[in-house]
This record gives sequence, C-alpha cells and structure tokens, in this order.
Amino acid sequence: MLNPEIQQIVVLVTILAMMLALFKDWAKPVLIFLAANILFLMFGINSSGDMLAGLANEQLLCVLLLLVISDVLRKSGLLDVVFKSLFPSHVSYQNFLLRKAVVVTFISGFVNNTPLVAILMPYVYQWCRQKNISPSKVMLPLSYTTILGGTLTLVGTSTNLVVNGFVTQAGFKPLGFFDFTIAGIGIATVGILYVVFIMPNFLPDRQGLLENYNQSLREYIVETFIAKNSPLIDKTIEQAGLRHLKGLYLAEIIRGDELIPAVGPTEKLLEGDVLIFAGETETIVDLLQSNPGLSLPGSIMKEGKEKANVVECIVSAQSSLIGQTIRDSNFRALFNASVVAVNRNGERVRGKLGKLVLEQGDLLLLMTGHDFDDRSNATNDIFVINRLKEITNFSPVKSALLGVSIVAAFVLSAIGVFTLFKALLIILCVIGLLNFGRYNELKASLDLDLFFVLALSLGFAKAMHNSGLDATIASGIQESALQLNHPVALLFIVYLATNVLSMLVSNKAGVAIMFPVTVSLLKLMAISDPTPYFLAIAFAGSAEFMTPYGYQTNLMVYGPGGYRFKDYIRAGWMLSVMCLFVSVSILATVYHLW
Repeated sequence: MLNPEIQQIVVLVTILAMMLALFKDWAKPVLIFLAANILFLMFGINSSGDMLAGLANEQLLCVLLLLVISDVLRKSGLLDVVFKSLFPSHVSYQNFLLRKAVVVTFISGFVNNTPLVAILMPYVYQWCRQKNISPSKVMLPLSYTTILGGTLTLVGTSTNLVVNGFVTQAGFKPLGFFDFTIAGIGIATVGILYVVFIMPNFLPDRQGLLENYNQSLREYIVETFIAKNSPLIDKTIEQAGLRHLKGLYLAEIIRGDELIPAVGPTEKLLEGDVLIFAGETETIVDLLQSNPGLSLPGSIMKEGKEKANVVECIVSAQSSLIGQTIRDSNFRALFNASVVAVNRNGERVRGKLGKLVLEQGDLLLLMTGHDFDDRSNATNDIFVINRLKEITNFSPVKSALLGVSIVAAFVLSAIGVFTLFKALLIILCVIGLLNFGRYNELKASLDLDLFFVLALSLGFAKAMHNSGLDATIASGIQESALQLNHPVALLFIVYLATNVLSMLVSNKAGVAIMFPVTVSLLKLMAISDPTPYFLAIAFAGSAEFMTPYGYQTNLMVYGPGGYRFKDYIRAGWMLSVMCLFVSVSILATVYHLW
C-alpha cells in the first residue's frame, strides 16, 4: 500500500487531470469521473465500497426521482396553464421580465430547471414575436431566474441534493428542506432586481437574429436534391426559378464529390445534384410545397400518405444524438420526423445534412409524423421550442390531482412527517395510479449519466479524505490566508473557491473538490456548526452565470438566444459578485458568525 504522501500526490494529479479533461471536453463527464475512481481503487486509496457507496445514497436517489417527476410534470401540461396566462402581448418588456422572473423563480424552487426552461421557451419566443423583440434580450434572463429559484429549497436543484449527499455520507446532520430558504430568498430577490432593472443593459440586441425571427425564428439551411425524372434536370438556375427567392437563397450545390459554393445563374442542374438552400422557416416550407422538382432526402412525406407538422427543436445537453450524424442516429425511425434544416449558433453549416455531426444546442427544423409528440416526449434527446400547430393531450382533472399530490407530499416532507425520499416515492406512486406515463417513458426520463457522475463524485471526495489531501489543503489555506482566524472570512473563501471551480469545470466537480477541504478547515478552526459552510458550497455551486457550459440551462438558451461566449461574461459577472456578498452576509447573520 502506498504511503500517505504518495497517495496525496496521486489524488492531486488526478484532480488536475480531471479538471483539464472536463475543461477541454475530452470525454463525457461520467467517463472522466469513472476513470478517476478506478485509479483510486487501483492505488488502494479507496475500497470498492467507497467507490460504490454513492449508488445507494438516498439524496442522490432523490435526484433521480425528481428528474422523473419533473419530466412528468412537463408532459402533463399543468404548467402550460400557468404560462399561457403569464405572457400576454400587451405587457411591456420590463413588466414581462418581472412577471417571468418572479413566477419562474418560485416554480424553480420545486421543479427541476431543465424541463422548466424547455416548457417556457415556446411561450417566450411567442411573446418576442408579438412584441418584435429579439430573443437575445429575454432568453438568458430565463436561464438565470431558474438558477436563482434553485436556491430556495433543498429540491430546487440537484446541486443542493448532491451537497446534502456529501453531508450525510460524512456523518453530519442532513440539511433541512427549508435550510436554504432564508438566504435563498435574499439571493433570489437581489437576482430578480438585477435581471429586471440592470441586466437588460448588458444583453445584446441581435438585430440580424430578430429579422429572421420575425419571419419564423432564424436562418436555417435545408438540403434538397434533383430526383430522377425531375422537371428541373438540364435547366439553368435561372430557368428553374431558383434565383431571387423571397427570404431564401441557393447557397451551394454538391455534385458527386464536387462542391460548387458560388452558384451562377447559368449553372445547369443535373440528376442527383444536392441543392443547399439557406433561409427562413416559412419560406423553406413554401419552396418545398410549390416546387415539385425538388425532393427532401428521407422525408416522411412520401406519396402524400401522411400530413406532417413543422416544428423546431433543440438538441439537449444530455442527448444521445450528440456526436452522431443525422443519418447514423436513425433520426427518422426514432422520432417519425425528418430533419429539414439545421441552425448552429446563428451560423450556417455546410455540406449534406445527413453527414452533419449533431452538437448540443443545435436547432433542428423538422417535418413530423402523427406520433412525433409521443416519441419526443419519451426521451430527453430533443426539446420542442416552436410548433406550427399546438397539440395538448392531457386531462385537466388528472393534472390537477398530480399538482395537489406534489404540493401535499412536499409540505408533509418539509414539516417532518416523512423524509423527502419517501415523499418522492409517494408522488411516483400517484403518477403510476393516474397513468401519466408508461414504464418505458418514465425510464427514458432518468438521466443516468448525471446520477453516475453524482455517485462517483462521492467516491472522489472519499479519496481526498482517505489520502489526507483535504487536511493538507485545509492546513495550507489556514496558514497562507491572511491570518485566517474569523469564521466569516472562512465562509467567504469557501464560497469563492467553490464558485471559481464550478466555472472552470462543472458545479458537480466544484462541490466534490471543496466539500472535503471545507470539512477539514472546520475541524482545524474548531467550528461547531458546519451548516452555513455547507449551504455556501451549495449556493456557490449553483451560482454559475458567467459561462454557457457551467450550467445546463445556460447552454440550452445559447443557440436559441443567438448568444456568444462573451455575452455570458458581460451579463453574469455582476450577478455572480452580488450572489457572493449576499450569500455570505445572510448566512453570517443567520448563523451568528460576525
């Protein structure tokens, strides 16, 4: 067995390698965390029990159950009733931001952030269209308010439950349902004021995006081809009527292995030519309907047998489609929908759509079959953000019963009648009794990658403790910090360090690294009540406003809002600083640390 000094070096090098791998996105986070845990096991730093203990951690199982319940809530249409009345077209921009911020922040305290943003995006887009306001002025505030709402309760975000998992595993008293609420209300209040009155000054107004959006949302590319017996064969571009199209232009032709990027009016069309158009959603649909000489590769609309709806969707951050081409993913068979066009971060992508490798945040324009909604709702691969035809298939009575059951279970859990885990199991039973989803649909809503990352992060923290690295780092902080002898100073350092780590890698990795270090610091300084420091870790891990990658909802609005990386820094740095000082001040006051 390695001596403690060598073990600490192994753990430290593994931490640095893991941070670099996460920052560079060399592999999926679950694989990176797994590789780190295997190293700890091989070097004898962790036992197999240490590595696998997270799989039976009650708080992490709560995360899985919350994902299922939130997804069912999204599909039930219960929240749609609220949001349809929330965004009337007559309200002003600032009034809209205020309504959205207050309501979304409150709901986000009890509903998982990701499905909440997915539900809201169509309503936000519709309001933007009615008011002639660019989506870039409203989408990032939507993400930020869901993050702020997550600070209100134990179940507000998975980060809170992860920290509570660390707390219970380390043998401390679990955090209560409303332990987050006092500081969370302060953070949310300051955050809402910032989002409504200050943040709009830092948000871009992408007029180019707005011009496209006023027609249908934004510019897409669409792939068509000249089929056998097409009337367009041997005609020039001008003769075929493919010049001076309204809101649309022929971007390039792919002929065999040859790419013709600048298509002249005298260029003749040949059988098998692939024509790549760029334009707005509605004009693309009009082109395909009015020009029988053009065909769609793999379209579901064959021989007029099926009427298709046109919808826009976004590829989610946890989608299994990421890294696959449209053709290899078997998209049409999975969703009974054909990909008509693609938009990526407001830019046109080149080449054949079938060979395009999908990335998170890609916007897809689809022609969908009759059961597309059932198929798309059964997975978290894509989220619909706009549809030509609104479809609702839910019973208001059943949805109301589900809502009442969720509220009752949370209230009984909060007052201590039974644990959160038991409350979530009761809600799951109600979902089954009301027949709100088949087994396969419920199973598909489980984000197992997230669960395994959380479970493996507990093993990661255990390795830091077993090797003594947490105590070494804590001792170094205590000695090197400017005469660190005040509990508020420690609270400030814990929050700041966790927040910076969350920005550099991810919030899950940030809290996994800082928790054991914090526990060691508390022991060195003989602090009797660790609760404010654990809450600081949770708040800091969630308050990731300065990058699109640190928090999943930030990434979800990246493409639809037409944002760039610097937009997050400009809009988020002040809110990050405000959350730091508000969190530390309130926690220090409530727990008498001054």
